[in-house]
Amino acid sequence: MSNLYVLRKGVADLSDLKDGYLGMGQGVGAKTVYYCDGNYGSDSNSGTGSWDNAFKTLSVALAASNADIASRAEGWAARNVIYCKGDAFDEDLVLLAQKTDVVGVGSYNANQKAGLIGNHVPTGATASYGTRFFNFFFQGNAAGGDLWTLDATVANLEFHNCTFFAGSATAATGAIINTGSDFMGVYNCDFMGRFSDAVIEFAAGDGFRGCRIVGNHIEGANNGIELHASTTPSAGATLVNGLVADNIIDVANITIDDNADIARCVNNILISADGTSLAAAIDVNVAICANNYLVSTTLNQLYPPNDVST
Repeated sequence: MSNLYVLRKGVADLSDLKDGYLGMGQGVGAKTVYYCDGNYGSDSNSGTGSWDNAFKTLSVALAASNADIASRAEGWAARNVIYCKGDAFDEDLVLLAQKTDVVGVGSYNANQKAGLIGNHVPTGATASYGTRFFNFFFQGNAAGGDLWTLDATVANLEFHNCTFFAGSATAATGAIINTGSDFMGVYNCDFMGRFSDAVIEFAAGDGFRGCRIVGNHIEGANNGIELHASTTPSAGATLVNGLVADNIIDVANITIDDNADIARCVNNILISADGTSLAAAIDVNVAICANNYLVSTTLNQLYPPNDVST
């Protein structure tokens, strides 16, 4: 092709682009493009070139991309892409791939996303920085539990246009439990079902540093977003604030429970089924929050009010 950024009708497909991922309209280009097909692939394949060479499991694809990025200088500042299809991958991930975009391009039954069933705990020497997930449907194992548990060895992990679903034989406990993973981003995602604990939870430590939770719909049978009293925005001298903005949070109890008083909460619509008082519906630092709208059984108001003293 004379122009590596143009597709010719009836002749070319995404694999012909120098930057195939740019053709998806998301992010920047790839050093290496991998394919992963849970129905048709094989882990003995190369994973590259086309769907005919696809890996079968996401774990193998992530390991290959991670090794490829680290293998030589041309990959150190690059990003890779893994395209995924094949109904639902059933894996408990313990490995993420450095500087890799994982893109769901198929459908999982009636869901217009690639499916991933499991409880994922990337940690220790197997964890990597900078993984981004696009267009995935996450669901827990039959026994329930948390969908994602993140520690300090995971940083700059992002989720875009994903669904986190609590439904299984036993409802999932939480969607994301952050115990120290800073610069986490959650953008335009759906959190659906009756999560039995806080949907997104930050434990004591540095997990809220640089965090962005923006543009999501969050529902659950307990609290929405919860910060431990000892959650910190930064472990060092540099303050990097976290942000909760432009979300719809519809839960049974407290919509945002910020026990650390550090979350910037702006332009959220907050619905509490049990909000018989402000304290039962929201707990934030009003000095750093603005333009949230709170709805409950007895409340229908801007929060904080224009006069925060009230």
